Amino acid sequence: MASPARATSLGRSSCSSLPRVSYRQVFASPGFRRFWLGFTASAFGDAMSQTALVWFVYSETASPRAVGALMFAYSAPILVGGLLAGPLLDRFDRRRAMLADNLVRGAAFALVPLLHWAGALALWHVYLTAAIYGFLMMISLAGGPALVPSLVRPEHLATANALEILAFTLGRVVGPALAGALLPTVGAPAILALDAVTYLVFALMLARIEAPPQPAARPAGTGGLGPALRLLTGHPVLLATTVMFMTYNLGAGALGVWLPVLADRVLGGGPGLYGGLLACMAIGEVAASLAAGRWRPPMPLGAAICLAQVAAGLALLGVLAAALAGTGIAGVGAALVVWGAATAPLTIWAQTLRMRIIPEPLRGRAFALLRTIMGALAAGLLLPLIGVPAMIGLSAVLAGAPGAPGSHVRALREAGKPSA
Repeated sequence: MASPARATSLGRSSCSSLPRVSYRQVFASPGFRRFWLGFTASAFGDAMSQTALVWFVYSETASPRAVGALMFAYSAPILVGGLLAGPLLDRFDRRRAMLADNLVRGAAFALVPLLHWAGALALWHVYLTAAIYGFLMMISLAGGPALVPSLVRPEHLATANALEILAFTLGRVVGPALAGALLPTVGAPAILALDAVTYLVFALMLARIEAPPQPAARPAGTGGLGPALRLLTGHPVLLATTVMFMTYNLGAGALGVWLPVLADRVLGGGPGLYGGLLACMAIGEVAASLAAGRWRPPMPLGAAICLAQVAAGLALLGVLAAALAGTGIAGVGAALVVWGAATAPLTIWAQTLRMRIIPEPLRGRAFALLRTIMGALAAGLLLPLIGVPAMIGLSAVLAGAPGAPGSHVRALREAGKPSA
């Protein structure tokens, strides 16, 4: 494995020139095209089902704590599943591992409508389904960025990353709004049945991808998480972005808890409004993802990451200001569009830097460690104590504040300089 110093040198030099690439060039790869189509279908289904489950739990319990518990069930198992997913992805065929993940999670989501139609669905079944999702999701969430470099040319990585985020956000534009419109008529279980179908679509697309070359068998003692941990903690760019994103994820996780309460109790809406606010965020994300795939900022990517994170925090302060000032749905929706536009490039730019720094044999473990999301349970417990306005303010600080100290890390501030 390359030493941290050597990896730093490689990361800086390889990020120094990121040529413009058209989407058509990236889609010319059959393997990436199939991956993207399957991932897009699955992202669409997941956006619908998570919206449906959050509103189902909230409508059944009228309890922010219950929503926080659901979000915790979604996210907490990632800690355990991620520890297993990383070595799995680096040791075995990543495509097959992701295929199996989609089949298992699709079956888990299909059980919810089956239990509902049999008259046997209980709230704990919903939590268990969310926990299965969280436990296994890292296989595909980390498997995607670990697999994509083997499906596209190196100079196409930035655009491929933008397309992956674009697929995710396209699902979040259409999915929440459609789920909000369908919930009053078809109910959450039927929406989960549709999500189960999208998992099957992703599995079929993965099965049609020609297996990329796998690395040679790992030498004894190199299959654990130790090498990945040493790289992440020893490389200044990886360490800085990891700490920044962990704090950001706390704020973003809390948003998932207070947003339905804001839509219902503060703005006086129902599931349709909740889905619409989620769609506002996703509209900003789609626009920013499209721009990030074709345009690169006139500053180093590391500096742009810091700036975008600060902008994300300011956007949430805009949500708070709109709610307190009584400007209503329009003001909150506009601020959430800005939030989405600020957050989408974060992942695209950071993932581009990381792919060029992390050696191929460590990608599964490294991305499994990097893509951990926590914070929703604490938000569910805090919200009844401090109220929605204070919770929004806390989200803004957690999500945006780390961008300022991050800009003082020289290696990050200079990472990914524009080519002359």
